Amino acid sequence: MSFGLSDTILAVSTPSGRSLKVIIRLSGKDVFGCLESTFMPGDGEKITHEKGFSSCHGHIYLESENVRIPACIYIMKSPNSYTREDIIEIHTFGSPPLIEMIMEALLSSGSESVYRENGEEAVRSIRIAEPGEFTKRAFVNGRIRLAEAESVLRIIRSRTDSELLMAVSNLKGRLTECMNNIQGELVKFCARIEAAIDFLDQDIELITLDETKKQLEHIKEELYIVAGSGQKPRISHYGVKTVLVGWPNAGKSSLYNKLLNRSKAIVTRVSGTTRDTLEADVDLEGINFRIIDTAGIAYGKGELESVIEQRTYGSIDTAQIVIFVIDGCMNLSSEQIKFFDSITTRSKIIVINKIDLQQKTCYEDLSSKMKAFPVVKTSVLTGEGLNELKKTMVSSVFENNIDLSASDVVFTMRQRVVLGRALDILEQTSDSLNEGIGYELVAIDLRKALDTIGEVTGEVLTDDILDRIFSEFCIGK
Repeated sequence: MSFGLSDTILAVSTPSGRSLKVIIRLSGKDVFGCLESTFMPGDGEKITHEKGFSSCHGHIYLESENVRIPACIYIMKSPNSYTREDIIEIHTFGSPPLIEMIMEALLSSGSESVYRENGEEAVRSIRIAEPGEFTKRAFVNGRIRLAEAESVLRIIRSRTDSELLMAVSNLKGRLTECMNNIQGELVKFCARIEAAIDFLDQDIELITLDETKKQLEHIKEELYIVAGSGQKPRISHYGVKTVLVGWPNAGKSSLYNKLLNRSKAIVTRVSGTTRDTLEADVDLEGINFRIIDTAGIAYGKGELESVIEQRTYGSIDTAQIVIFVIDGCMNLSSEQIKFFDSITTRSKIIVINKIDLQQKTCYEDLSSKMKAFPVVKTSVLTGEGLNELKKTMVSSVFENNIDLSASDVVFTMRQRVVLGRALDILEQTSDSLNEGIGYELVAIDLRKALDTIGEVTGEVLTDDILDRIFSEFCIGK
């Protein structure tokens, strides 16, 4: 991906499709030149070039169509804008054909020009912005840090209130603050190690081996805590993973459809209709639940049954909440009790389904271990118990310490990979210390860890890293 940072860029910043209004955003050194032949101020209005913020009502003139479209422009002068460049936003009607004509008029108005920068000639032109280029310019020009730039993407992709709050917390600098604290400790530690190297020939011990190991363990622990390792489970960007499991024909797919309030899973009277896992999102009281419907537990010997069993167990192993569905019309078997006990997920909910029919399984039939978890009786046919189940799911999030706090740090996948590399380096350093390596090699490892953490905070970057981050943004952001 190639970004010409001297170019003027423009993009539609509102969602695609028909709407009452649309916003077209321009940023760069020539935004006023691009509007000279396109925007006509109204009577008594004028475009100001003064610092600060201003607006101007008028018309967009489309010469090829000989028409004028009412519009308002909002001007944000450098350096007080999002990108720290001159920004102009055009607000007008949201007709897709009209937007296309305006964009073509703006692009044709910005012909290439030659200017001098740092004593060298350069070409400046107007073009469509690359994905994420507005936010990239905000980062490059020092408006925001890299962690905050990535938080913008999380805000755009947030689907619930809790996800939005966590993303906003990161945007305010919570993530950068945590990483800077760890960096500060690592820098001080590295400085002590390097000072100790300078005094080795003078038989002066500035830091003992025990102190070195203790400080290294402390920094590793801090990094593990920030990265979320060993902490209470967190809600991922994709929501609370909630898995429906049980024996065939227990009503899992019917319950799945009711929770989603739509028919996504195929439901028939034939046992074992569901052969694969199905996933969908549902928002309950501002919490996004990733609901997964699994095939019924059937211990067959065929290849297909083996694959189905692996997928079901794979979903259970990574679940944050497991909903164990029991067919109330059937007797509870010892195999079901044994299977329930084998589920290691600490947040489990038992659903006794089909209570509208004659019951053969009731609360008293459950084992003592099963009674330690919430039990909800439901009827998919009448809807009885469904609201109670939803409330129990929400309660499980809070009671089982799945973190919803907006003050917590939430990492992107890229950031987690980088932190994992930093932790690996520190773990290797610990192993090397136990093997008796010298402080010179310890200092090298600590410098590597610092550089790696710098990829999260934005202090150590390459073009490949930037391209990978901002390519995930939509155009116009």
